[in-house]
Amino acid sequence: MDGIRENRYVELKINQLFNSLISAVKREISRKTGTPERPTTTGFQNYALNRIRIELSARKIYSNLKKKISIPNDYVGNLGRKGDLFCKTDVVFQDGNVLDGSLAPRSIVTKNPQKLFSKKIEEVIGCLYETNLFEKIAELNSIESAESIKSVYELLLFKRYFVLDDKLYSPSNGEISMLLLHKELSEDKDVYILDEPEKSLGNDYINDTIVPLIKDKAKIGKKIFISTHDANIAVRTLPYNSIYRVHKSDGYDTFVGNPFSNNLINILDQADTLDWKHISMKTLEGGKEAFGERGRIYGNV
Repeated sequence: MDGIRENRYVELKINQLFNSLISAVKREISRKTGTPERPTTTGFQNYALNRIRIELSARKIYSNLKKKISIPNDYVGNLGRKGDLFCKTDVVFQDGNVLDGSLAPRSIVTKNPQKLFSKKIEEVIGCLYETNLFEKIAELNSIESAESIKSVYELLLFKRYFVLDDKLYSPSNGEISMLLLHKELSEDKDVYILDEPEKSLGNDYINDTIVPLIKDKAKIGKKIFISTHDANIAVRTLPYNSIYRVHKSDGYDTFVGNPFSNNLINILDQADTLDWKHISMKTLEGGKEAFGERGRIYGNV
């Protein structure tokens, strides 16, 4: 079998070289005599092959435009009692019949040239062996930005949107804050620094979602630094250490302590102490519930 293939390959190359030689001799004769080359064929073969190539290319393009594209939903985050929010992406090819105005091109080619190009491809397929085929091809090439459509990917349209329980949903600014914080705490890091994470968040979401996440991170040895005015976070996350700063005319005093001892101690004067519970209730926002819970946990109400 290998010998047969080798012989066929050799014969093909011999024929190609021989034909190239004949063409070169004819061109040289035509150049020296000043007479046009005489055709060696009627041209029908090239005519037929050209039409076949056009048909194969046009049908391949159009079959690709009819393909369905499925993209999995991306998980965005949890919105507490409302449920999980997902980002959905719809991607379709402009086959000349897509009318959804919310879909946007993914390339520099705008919607109208995309649609006209696809429509014209369909027309080319409809007259592959008609006399006006090349008129249709000329019309296709004359479409604005047609030269920018180098592949079917320039005919892609897409849109992205949020869904909650498979329904279209637009998260509020507060919910966007929820999602960003949830995403930050869901990532695996050694250290987390949270600056007033309670901003724009409701107490229910803080208690039901954020506090458990913070506690879970602490249980596995992650270091979490939180700057907060919210008692629910300051107390219910069971902090190992609290830092409290007092502004004075000559600067700041810094106190450190924890709920276990119920003391805050001045780092520059060990005898200068504050009551952790009293300072927390006076400084933090969140009500007495969090501190009642602290009392049940630590035993010093």
